[in-house]
Amino acid sequence: MRTIIFAILFVTFIPNLYSQNFTWIKIGNGIQYSYVENKKGNNIFIAIGGWQARQEWVNSWSLELYKSKLYELGVKHIFSVKGPDEVCNRNKEINIKTLADYVKNIIYATYYIDRVIVAAHSSGSFVANELLDILYGEKGIAKDSFYVNKVYYFNLDGGIGSEDCGMALSDSVVKYLAKVYAVAVYDSVTEMYSSNYEVMKKLSEMYREKSELVLLDVSGSGCTDKWCLHDAAVNRKPYNPSKYDLEKDYTLFNDEHKVQTDYLDVLKRK
Repeated sequence: MRTIIFAILFVTFIPNLYSQNFTWIKIGNGIQYSYVENKKGNNIFIAIGGWQARQEWVNSWSLELYKSKLYELGVKHIFSVKGPDEVCNRNKEINIKTLADYVKNIIYATYYIDRVIVAAHSSGSFVANELLDILYGEKGIAKDSFYVNKVYYFNLDGGIGSEDCGMALSDSVVKYLAKVYAVAVYDSVTEMYSSNYEVMKKLSEMYREKSELVLLDVSGSGCTDKWCLHDAAVNRKPYNPSKYDLEKDYTLFNDEHKVQTDYLDVLKRK
């Protein structure tokens, strides 16, 4: 059965092989997928944008991450998820159940996948928490041992979730994950922290050996405000030093404005 499913997936995605750019296909509202050739591995990467980040912006961020770091991490399956329309993801407009089904089926069909890497920026963390709950929550669809310890979750200066705003992770979900990385940003020149530093610090202390704080030093970012540092989790030098410019920070990368990948270096230790 696993071989049959793999064959179906492979035939489905042959026309979308990576050349110079990704070819994206829509698999659900707010979610696109691309398959790329990679002899280094067969891993999955899921990029989830922050509040009001458009699909095409997250696509651009994903492509830049692949060129800069994801190839060497053996990523072959890439999902791009737009940011939630509402800051706490109350609208639930993104079809997360479809994404969860795709991830589960790819793991099942191609059993040698080592990692599912999830990177969720800002309010995208609430979308990521919903995804992980569908996979591993009380009614989780991927709770058997075959899917355990596959997911490495990077919360990029996002939220924890609460009754008032956004879905939270639960202990029952986290026990199935490989690791939860709470990523915050720090400028050692100005001694300023990103907007959600305290939240990330709290998250890193919630799950003992399952969670860890990753603090990125972006001295030279030019940021004069904590919300600029918030976007430095995506773009090493955000375009608006006094706040942020989501479209430019997600889409315009060059030698001066490089994509942020330092948080992924923790995976080299694994």
